[in-house]
Amino acid sequence: MAKQDYGNWGLPAPAGATVAQCQQQLLQQLKGGGALSSSDKEGHRTLCYYRQAFLFVSVGDEGTQVLHLPTDEHLLTYVWRDSRGKLVLQHGHYHWNYDLTEAETLERWQALVTRVTPFSEGQQRFVASVLRDFGALGQ
Repeated sequence: MAKQDYGNWGLPAPAGATVAQCQQQLLQQLKGGGALSSSDKEGHRTLCYYRQAFLFVSVGDEGTQVLHLPTDEHLLTYVWRDSRGKLVLQHGHYHWNYDLTEAETLERWQALVTRVTPFSEGQQRFVASVLRDFGALGQ
């Protein structure tokens, strides 16, 4: 996969950027060869633009998942769903709160932009392997 270097991997959105500008920067970075990945004891997850499609690929304790996000809007909605919550302490107990201020919403999108890293060869092999395994199920 050819990578395009935007020269801003892991850098914050420009000062004064809006949510819409952060979203566009995120889309550009992913389409330009970036990825959002995470690994922990429960598994490995990669969100990428692979063969002209946004994919979320996950392998872990709960099985294997491939999610095709067909449009920019689907991708942004999916990413936001996992990023919009905050833990709030209330009456001695933590619970999730999804009522963010405009400033908190912007901070979340800015944080997503800074998490994009180049879609490495190892990540590409991971995605290709999972897709190959899924393809074998249909044979």
